[in-house]
Amino acid sequence: MKKHLRRIFSDREHEEGQALILFAILMLALLFAVGLAIDAGQLYAAKRTEQEAADAAAFAGAVVLYQGGTGAQAVQAAKDDAQTNGYVDGVNQTTVVVNWPPLSGSYMNAQHVEVIITRQVKTSLVPAEAVFNPVRARGVAGAEKLNNGYAVMALDRGSTCDAFNASDQADMHLAGGGILVNSTNSCAANNDQNVSSRFTVQSPFTLDVAGQATGHWTDLTPPIPVNPGHAQVGDPFGGFPKPSTLGPDGIAGTGDEPPVCNSLAACQDASGHQIPGIYDVTIGGQGNNDLTLNPGVYILRKGMDTAGNANVIGSNVFLYNTYSTYPAAPGGSPSCTSVNLQGNSTFTLTAQTTAPWANLLFYQDTACTVQMKIGGNGTWTSTGSVYIPNGPFVFDGQNATLTGSQLIAQKVNLQNGNLTINYNPNTTAQPILPRLAE
Repeated sequence: MKKHLRRIFSDREHEEGQALILFAILMLALLFAVGLAIDAGQLYAAKRTEQEAADAAAFAGAVVLYQGGTGAQAVQAAKDDAQTNGYVDGVNQTTVVVNWPPLSGSYMNAQHVEVIITRQVKTSLVPAEAVFNPVRARGVAGAEKLNNGYAVMALDRGSTCDAFNASDQADMHLAGGGILVNSTNSCAANNDQNVSSRFTVQSPFTLDVAGQATGHWTDLTPPIPVNPGHAQVGDPFGGFPKPSTLGPDGIAGTGDEPPVCNSLAACQDASGHQIPGIYDVTIGGQGNNDLTLNPGVYILRKGMDTAGNANVIGSNVFLYNTYSTYPAAPGGSPSCTSVNLQGNSTFTLTAQTTAPWANLLFYQDTACTVQMKIGGNGTWTSTGSVYIPNGPFVFDGQNATLTGSQLIAQKVNLQNGNLTINYNPNTTAQPILPRLAE
């Protein structure tokens, strides 16, 4: 009996010893699992932080490209932004690589910046092995063209009545795009033309207005849908650069600057055609003569006036209407000269098709609030966007005609004449906005 009891107690002690060993093994496994969870959390947090920093740095570089900066400036902006977020190449086991253009992916072009951040993360489970835990994040951003889809835009963001206005004598025909009116007024967009055949917007395009519309829209045949209370849209071309008065090297006094033209004759080639330059004389002419613009950039410091019935012809041109002292700071009261196309003049123009002003035909300086007016029997036929961000476009002539690709102005006033726009993203300037790509 005693032997039997000793055997029972001995077996129990043996089992308790086995349980302790199993418990110890289980605790080690649990500790290992907890350690892995902590390490995984640290690596995940490091990855997320690095990804945010890489995206922010790439976006900073894209903003520089959007503002017309060079690739080297974009690279430096990306590095500076990464440093702001605590990532410096060669510090704290960190590498920061900025590539312009990107060396991999779907955006290997000069409009994008690639940022790659790698850091060796020291984990809690095996801190001595931090070198084996590299965390890598990659961000790509660029200044990309985004189709806005509007044939006519009235950019005025205030509470302005008749920011878009068409009288009962106006004819307008839009295809490929609708109308955007930013004004928040209850009479922001008005149309007094009630003859359906004289006022059309191709379906399915609409009037998008931040405020309200008055007059004839939905009662035309076919009706023009109205979307009141639409979100205001930003200036689509605010990121386009202004032309330089310096030469290609960007340095004054090297002899490669565009010529300054104090008369039309001073800037003509052997055939009597106008050459690109800085015009301190109003572009226009007398009689029914043709004024031919050679391809290139025309900086207009005295505007345009064709009241003398001149016919203006040009292909592959970019017209920049600005103030008289450009490129000096405009000051509080810049002297700007309007663009006045009246008489029996005709304009036949095509925009450049290469960057940085691809398909942007006419650009009025944001410092200028003067109007662009087509009146009388004036005719404007063009490809490319007409952009007057802080001035009105006025259409007032019995037989005035504009046939073009896109019209963007602070306000649009159609009193008389024929406005025809066939919107096509391939022949209009496209907004270039910075955004994350990858």
